[in-house]
Amino acid sequence: MATAQARSLFEIAPFIGYRFGGSVGDTSSAARYGLDGSRSAGATISVPVRHDIAVELLFSRQETGVDVAGYPSTKRYDLTIDHWMVGAVGEFPGQSGHVRPFVATYLGLTRIRTSNNYTTSNGYASAALGGGVKLDMAKHVAIRFDARAYAVFVSSGAGAICGPAGCSFAFAGNAMFQGEVAASLVFKL
Repeated sequence: MATAQARSLFEIAPFIGYRFGGSVGDTSSAARYGLDGSRSAGATISVPVRHDIAVELLFSRQETGVDVAGYPSTKRYDLTIDHWMVGAVGEFPGQSGHVRPFVATYLGLTRIRTSNNYTTSNGYASAALGGGVKLDMAKHVAIRFDARAYAVFVSSGAGAICGPAGCSFAFAGNAMFQGEVAASLVFKL
């Protein structure tokens, strides 16, 4: 039996979830402040390239906040964190029918804005790993459950040197890590 993924040209899956983790640093001290966990929302668009592999676009937004200690009192900052990513989704070999477990990997950009629309940068490089399951409900509808781990590279540097014996590469940086769980309604078109 052919999988539902093979019968569709692409899948659109709006989701709602919960994102947790991450911290920000104070530029004038070594203090770090944890971000609040909160609701997230977004969508994925998957285009199959084989019966068990798809290219996927991911957008995820979180409205969150951070409390920063200060004198004479703590100040609250509201933040919006957007992930814009592209990746690959692979279903487990041999799986067919109505239950389709999968793994996913993504690369992209993350933008962090404050409540006064101050953007901390044009975008930070980011990566994500995830997995989950798709449950086919009808020919053109499924339910999808995801778990994703994001790494946002808030400062980084890289270098390379090559000589007769080969090349050496180095990378250094700081990353912010977040986790997300989400549920989607999948429309297979």
